[in-house]
This record gives sequence, structure tokens and C-alpha cells, in this order.
Amino acid sequence: MADGESTESRATASDAGVPTPGRSEPGDVHIDIELRDGLPGGRAFIAVEQDGEVVWLADENKVPAPVAHDLLTEMRGMVRKRGWVQNWSGAS
Repeated sequence: MADGESTESRATASDAGVPTPGRSEPGDVHIDIELRDGLPGGRAFIAVEQDGEVVWLADENKVPAPVAHDLLTEMRGMVRKRGWVQNWSGAS
């Protein structure tokens, strides 16, 4: 984790107005967005990856919840269409 980055639960995403339905996404990757009250270095987004999952942390002061929701919808659509794949061990 980057300096100053919160380690709170990912469950806060739905509390922040970004729905987080089920953990499984087609295409061997789960994508989510978590809204945070600020990010290190004044960044708007930071991607946190591990095998099978990408969580985009977004500064809620720079990225309104409706925009984060629309972005999440688009990213999940890319996964479903196989336009976004990852090179993790076991990913296809």
C-alpha cells in the first residue's frame, strides 16, 4: 500500500454509492472501484491488483460517485467482451 493509503475494507465501495454486486466477473478478472477521501500524491485514481482482481481507488473529491459508477460499468463491459484480460497466473 502507498503511504497514506487507507486499508479499510472494500465493502466501503457500496457505501460510497458504487454498487459492488457479486465477486465473480466473466473474463477471469474482477474489477471494482472504491471511493476514498483523498489519495496519496493528489492522485485521482490508483489501481491495486492481485491475481484475479483489480480495485481502482478513486478520490471522491475528484471523481463523483455517478462517474465512478459509469466507469465501473464500462470496465466490467470490457471484461465481459474480453476486451480486458490480465496476465496473472491462471488467467486466460
